[in-house]
Amino acid sequence: MERGREASSCRELTPLVPQEELLQEACELAQRAALYQSRLPPPLAIHSTISPAAEEEVLQECNEAWQELGKFQNKLTLCEPRTEVQDAENPLAVLLARERVLLAQLNILRSREPKPLLVNQELLTCVGKKELQNTNQQLEMILSCVRSRKKSLREQLDREKTWLAEEQEIENSLQDRGLEGQVVSQSLSENSALQKMKRDMERLAHRKERLLAVLGSFLDLHYPPPEEAMAASKKKRLRGSNAGGSGKLVTFHEMLECLMTRAMSSPHDPYVEVDESNWPPYVEVLLRYGLALRHPDDPRRIRLEDFHE
Repeated sequence: MERGREASSCRELTPLVPQEELLQEACELAQRAALYQSRLPPPLAIHSTISPAAEEEVLQECNEAWQELGKFQNKLTLCEPRTEVQDAENPLAVLLARERVLLAQLNILRSREPKPLLVNQELLTCVGKKELQNTNQQLEMILSCVRSRKKSLREQLDREKTWLAEEQEIENSLQDRGLEGQVVSQSLSENSALQKMKRDMERLAHRKERLLAVLGSFLDLHYPPPEEAMAASKKKRLRGSNAGGSGKLVTFHEMLECLMTRAMSSPHDPYVEVDESNWPPYVEVLLRYGLALRHPDDPRRIRLEDFHE
């Protein structure tokens, strides 16, 4: 039964074709492999029968191997199991003994020459041919993957080239506009720039005068001089209370102008002292509506609010 099984397994192997045909197939395969990117190698020839001489040789080798295996099995069955040496008092000696045994087995295995299972050249060639077919199929799959990857990389390269061309076009247009701006700026002379600055200064001065005039008219309309706003009785009481003063009250316009001048001329000390010439209601208006602030230590000194901060 074992011989029949071995023979049936050997019949499944592909036999070798004649020597001349094999050389011809090898030459054709080498020529096609040089052009693997466009063409694939041809399929190998497959035969369904095996020569009787090769079959007998394989059966004989299998029988010899089987007999040798049986001998080894009988020896293993008859040999007594070796008891493992155990020495609890001296474990180092046990380990050294095991090491010597393992080194001896290693030397035996290294000195032994392996014997091939099959020495028939026809069968070995058939097995190699099958392995070559499997390798060929794997290489075909790898080639297909490489081609698809190459196609995707080529498409990506085309997109990158298009993007690079667009970016270069934008860069060239920006450089052209920069050159045009430099030419225009160089064409302007110093005299024209100076005239433009003078016109701007005149326009700002005119606007400043107009704003000051509008502010003055607004203050004169809504904040008249204190003398015109007081009645005769109030004048007497104010003169009685300010008997030691100058007797003349400054206008709201003058108070604002004094605060602004002090803030611009000496920003490190912008406080102005409030004396009898400042009408208390106008001082209260400045403080209540956030136009001025009192000194934290001296309540008789005020300054203009920092509107620029």
